[in-house]
Amino acid sequence: MRQCLTYIFLLFQVAAISQATAKFYAQTDARKVVEGSYIELSFVLENIDGSDFTPPSFSDFQVISGPSRQTSISITNGRKQQSLSFGYTLRVKKQGNYNIGAATIKTRKGTLQTQNIAIEVVKGSERTINEEEEAFVIVEISDSVAYVGQQLVLDYKLYTVLDVRNAKFLVEPSYDGFYSQNLRQVRSGYQREIINGTEYYTKSIKRVALFPQQTGTYTIEEAPIELGVATKKQSRSFFFSTPLAPVRITCNPMTITVRNLPESNPYFSGAVGHYEMRASTPKRSLTTDEAIVVKMQIVGDGDSKTVLAPSWRPSDSLEIYDPNILEDEAVLAGALISHRKTFEYLLVPKYPGKYNLTARFSYYNPDSARMINLTQRLPRISVLKGSNKAPVIEQDRLPELQAIYTKTKLSEVSDRIVHGTWWHYLMYLLSALAMIGIYVYSVVLQKSGKRDPEYIKKNKAYSIAQERLVQAKQYLSQNDSKSFHQEIIVAFKKYLSDKKNIDALHLKREDILSQMDQMKISDSTKDDIVVIFDKCDMALYAPINAQGMQEVYDLTEKVISALEE
Repeated sequence: MRQCLTYIFLLFQVAAISQATAKFYAQTDARKVVEGSYIELSFVLENIDGSDFTPPSFSDFQVISGPSRQTSISITNGRKQQSLSFGYTLRVKKQGNYNIGAATIKTRKGTLQTQNIAIEVVKGSERTINEEEEAFVIVEISDSVAYVGQQLVLDYKLYTVLDVRNAKFLVEPSYDGFYSQNLRQVRSGYQREIINGTEYYTKSIKRVALFPQQTGTYTIEEAPIELGVATKKQSRSFFFSTPLAPVRITCNPMTITVRNLPESNPYFSGAVGHYEMRASTPKRSLTTDEAIVVKMQIVGDGDSKTVLAPSWRPSDSLEIYDPNILEDEAVLAGALISHRKTFEYLLVPKYPGKYNLTARFSYYNPDSARMINLTQRLPRISVLKGSNKAPVIEQDRLPELQAIYTKTKLSEVSDRIVHGTWWHYLMYLLSALAMIGIYVYSVVLQKSGKRDPEYIKKNKAYSIAQERLVQAKQYLSQNDSKSFHQEIIVAFKKYLSDKKNIDALHLKREDILSQMDQMKISDSTKDDIVVIFDKCDMALYAPINAQGMQEVYDLTEKVISALEE
C-alpha cells in the first residue's frame, strides 16, 4: 500500500512539473511609430485552453485587419507546449500618446487579462534620406568595459527601409584577444525603431559571445556586409521568385576595454558573471574506513576556463583531496552561453563524530561591481569508528623467541670529542665559503638580469607554447577545425609576445610580419609564418580536414623550434 501511494505521489509530481506555466500577454512590433504608420499587435495565450476572448477598445486606432487566430502545439522531452494568438493590424491616426487596454479570456483557472501597452506616435521626417541611410548596421556590445572571464554579447543590428531578404558577412570579423563563439539566432520578425524621424525596420543579423583572455584595449574592426535587397522587377523563372540586388555596407568599429578585477578575497574562484552553486552527498552516515564523496555543481555564464573549484574550510579532523572534474559542458541558454562544471571531492574523516561541511564559492558580479560569496552547507554527517584497530594475533601462533647473540663482546668507547679538532674548524671554513659563494652568485644573477620578469617570461615562452600545442592537438583529434586554428594562432602569438617582446596578441598580422622583418630570421622561417597565418585565416571560412590540420600543427611546431634556436 505504501509503495502504491509513493508511485501515485510521484506521478502527480511528474504531471505538475511537465505542465508549463499558463500565460496570457500582449506584444507588438513597435512602441513608437510615425504618424500614418501602423503596428502589428497580438494577444497570446500559452499552455492552457481558453474561450470567450474579448479584445480591448481600438477607438484611437483604425483596424486594418484582425482578429487573425493562430494555434500551435509542440512536445519536447515529454513536455507539452501550446499557444493561441489573436493578431491585429492597427493604423495610428495622429500624433500623441495612446494606451491599448487589457484583453481578457476565460480559462479553467479563471479569467486572465493582459497588461496595457503604451504607444507613442511622433511626426515623421520630411527630408529625403540618402542611400547610406537606407540600410546600415550598428554594432552593439553588452558592456564596453569588461573583465577577464566575463561573457560579452556582440550584436550586429541591421536598420533598413528596404526589403532586405538576407545578409552575409564577406569577411568574418576578427576578435583578437577574445575567445569567440557564435550565438544561436532567434527566428523573429523585424522590429521597428525611429531614428531622426525616420522609421526603420530592425533585426539582429549576427550575435557573438566574447570572452576576454587578458587585459588591454581592443578594437573590433569594421566588416563588409552584403545585403540581398528585393527589386521591383518580376522574375521570369518558373517559380516567379523575386530577384535580389546586392547592396554592400560596412558596420561600425567597436572598442572594448578589459580591466583587472578591482578586488579579490581568499575564496575567489576566478569566475566573473552570474553563478549558482549546488552540492550533494550520497551518504550521511559512514565509518572512518570510508571517504565522504561530495559533488559540487557550478552553473554560470562566465568563461569556464577561469573557474576554479569551490574551497572548503580547513579542518584538522578531515583530509581533503584535490577534486576531480566530472563535467565541464557549455550550452546555449537563450541569448547567452551557460556552462555547467561539476567537481567531485573526497574527504576522509580522521576521527568519529558529527561533521558539518560548508563549501565556499566566490565570484565577481560585474552588474553590481562587487564580490558575491556563495556558501553551501551540507546536512550533518555522522562518522562512526571503523575497524582500523591493531591486528589481534592468536596466542598459539606466536613465534618462539630465539637468542640474537650467543656470545657477548664488549669494546671501549672513545671519549674524544669533536670540538676543537682540525676538521671541526674546516667545517666552519667551508660554511663561510659557501655563504660567500651564494652571495656572489646572487649578485651576478641580479646583474645578469636573470631575475628580471621579462627574462623569466622569455625562458618560459617555449614551454607555454608547447602546452598550448598540446591543447591544439586535442582539438585536432576531435576534428574541431575552428578551435584548433584559434589555439594555434594564440599559441604562436603568445610565443612571439613572450620570447621576442612583440605585442603580437594586440597587433594585426601585417604589423607582426613587419616587426619580424627587423629580426635575424631566415627567409624560409618567415615564409612558414606567412603560411601559418594564411591557413588559420582560411579555416575561419572553410573548415580544413584532419590532414590539413596536422600539416599546420607540424609547421607551427617547426617554426617555434626554429625561433627558439
